[in-house]
Amino acid sequence: MADPQVFDVFVVGAGPGGAAAAKRCAEKGLNTLLIEKKRLPRDKVCSGMVMGRWAAQTIEQEFGVIPRSVLTEPPLLAGHRFYVGEEEPTELKWPTALSWRKDLDFWLVQGALACGVQLKDGVRVAGMEREKAGCRILLEKEGLKEILRARCVIGADGAVSIVRRSLFPELKVRFSGPIRECYAGELGLEKDVFHWFFPKGQARPRFNVNHKGDVFLIEGSGLRELRKEIDELLSAHGFKPGSEPLWKDGCSIALLHEPLLAGRFTPALENVLLVGDAGGLILPITYEGIGSAIKSGLLAADAVIEHFEQPDKIAPAYLKSLKPLLDVIGRLLALQSGLKIAAEAGPRFLARALADAYEETLSIQERFL
Repeated sequence: MADPQVFDVFVVGAGPGGAAAAKRCAEKGLNTLLIEKKRLPRDKVCSGMVMGRWAAQTIEQEFGVIPRSVLTEPPLLAGHRFYVGEEEPTELKWPTALSWRKDLDFWLVQGALACGVQLKDGVRVAGMEREKAGCRILLEKEGLKEILRARCVIGADGAVSIVRRSLFPELKVRFSGPIRECYAGELGLEKDVFHWFFPKGQARPRFNVNHKGDVFLIEGSGLRELRKEIDELLSAHGFKPGSEPLWKDGCSIALLHEPLLAGRFTPALENVLLVGDAGGLILPITYEGIGSAIKSGLLAADAVIEHFEQPDKIAPAYLKSLKPLLDVIGRLLALQSGLKIAAEAGPRFLARALADAYEETLSIQERFL
């Protein structure tokens, strides 16, 4: 094993939250190491939408305007369309930037590296221990192990976070498992619209369809359950049931909203802070995670920076700064419960309620944060 090295900050996970946190720390002169288990650029199962003006404005403020080369074709969606049962689709006009996450995340990481962040990618975090003066982390790459030390750790390593498991090994986490199927060609659905389908007349299960370049994607947590409905609904738009996708993959979403709001789980402990999906901070209803990951990453970085400038307890400062974001999550959970009531009233009521709830989700951050 190599001799231990000491950093000011480890940031584990090179998604939007990790890139934002690492960039902010390095800009303030902190010796910052960004750790990513996959080689960059790496893909991630995600719609790739930068949803809400809040998310878009934060990215522009911190990293600049997203280059056209980072966006897909189409680069900008006109809005969303909701199909509930046999009701006429409901429209929500909302300009939304669209990307493949491998391109968006890599661009954000490049912005962090330009500010002095050091990067280790293709490296697995095999273990983490808190020490009196910081944290000790064990990295593993191609059978070789390395021990590094830092005074603070920001865990931005997603729903199945190793940092969260190291902090709270007894925490019971429920997961949702979205699946993505990518097919060659196109459907007879507008390419500049994100299409949401609710075939059972309920808010869930659901699936969505979107186009990116010369492919189209079918995504959702209920693809297996909704296979028959998917084939029936999309065959009217040119889909051939039984078609083999170019690829099929999936991811996990940590469902931590309830313990988070109830105080049974706090995304911080002493000098280790959790951001984005690792901290359970994904937004309900749309389950959009880019904006909340970046926002919480910046808040975590600010708490770390403040600690270095004026030594104090990091976790309480970070948790206090998260209060507005938790208020947003609580408000959206209430709206999510309201969708169940709308579904009981019938598809027409649910269709309208869905459009209203999505619009609220996309705009609520600006009023609360």
